[in-house]
Amino acid sequence: MASFNTSVQPGDYFQTDTSIAETDRKSRKAANNKGDPVKFPTKILAVQVNYLFDASGDVLFVAEAGGSIKGLRLSTNEISSTPRGPQAPLTCLATQATKTASDPFTTMRIFAGCWDKSIWNYTFRFAEQTNQGRTVTEHTSFEAHRDFVKCLIVARTPDKQEILLSGGADGDIRFWTLDGQPCGSLKPASRGIEDLALDPLSSPDNPIVFFSTSKREIFSFALPEFSKLKTTQIQLSAPILAHETSVYKLHFDDDGDLWTASADKTAKHLSRNHNWASDTTLQHPDYVRDVVTHDGYGWVVTACRDEEIRVWYKATGDLHHIFTGHYEEVTGLALTNDLVISVSIDATLRRWSLAPADLQAAVDAAKNPQLLEQEPEPSNELPMLTEEEEAELRALMEEEESELLEKMAWDEQ
Repeated sequence: MASFNTSVQPGDYFQTDTSIAETDRKSRKAANNKGDPVKFPTKILAVQVNYLFDASGDVLFVAEAGGSIKGLRLSTNEISSTPRGPQAPLTCLATQATKTASDPFTTMRIFAGCWDKSIWNYTFRFAEQTNQGRTVTEHTSFEAHRDFVKCLIVARTPDKQEILLSGGADGDIRFWTLDGQPCGSLKPASRGIEDLALDPLSSPDNPIVFFSTSKREIFSFALPEFSKLKTTQIQLSAPILAHETSVYKLHFDDDGDLWTASADKTAKHLSRNHNWASDTTLQHPDYVRDVVTHDGYGWVVTACRDEEIRVWYKATGDLHHIFTGHYEEVTGLALTNDLVISVSIDATLRRWSLAPADLQAAVDAAKNPQLLEQEPEPSNELPMLTEEEEAELRALMEEEESELLEKMAWDEQ
């Protein structure tokens, strides 16, 4: 009869102790109320301010790993939810609205990219003046990519046709009508498309789209007329090679310069006037997941896999303050008025004020920190992901890490 060695190896004790210590650390850190946290049912993978729903910027939408989109009104913490459609995590959001003179109602669409390789479309109709009818009238989906959808934007072609652009882990960019009909594609030979951004200073007659890849490059291209999307050979710009590996996020500031967040543990400022050369590098201890700017106050804000949100001087690149509160990786940022909104796979949304008096108070408080254990733990009576779903989500968030050493040499050729 075969025998089996069931003895415990020394490394097993080390792994167990490490796991227990990490669980204990997160449990203690989870007890803090910094950033006025709002708890959601499952991990949050994307956040977007929805000015179409509320022009004041008081309403946010989040995409959850549990497969739902939820809206949050910041002033009241009221949460609303779209009907459950997808059975897989939602990774990204885009919004579009249509208003005609003959129709008193506005039609708004929220698009969500999904792990199931599809794009989900939630349609709302509401009267702006009466604030009535803000409920989902339908939700549909269409198959979009050969792998999960990573990013979405809505853009207008030179002939004034609004279309949806999607980027996938399959390395393709695809063009869609707002009803989900395919109208063209672009294959830049990348492992994955990480982000899409419309150049805010490009002309409506010649809209320019930027995109970043998991191979490190940033490209741009001119969006052709709608009628030519399927037949035009779209020409890509020369690649911008500011980073060593995946570029997760692209953000244009008010000057039209580009800020980037990368898995090479940096965020960078790329100058439009110097052919997108990098002149500022913000070093981090881990992957940088997102970056936004508050141009009025001159701040750059970054989200890092180390659970922190950092505030930097835009003009000098010096670190000013670190907002601490999340107890898992921060996955996204949004800016509304003077608030930075952060979301995390700890399933919380938190808000941090950049108003001068509030930020100074945060800096002063950081010099005399309160013990996290003394703060009440946010209530969480809603179900989280299963162990299997947790493992799958972690695989998504660390996709580039597993390929980094293997691909680095090839990326740099």
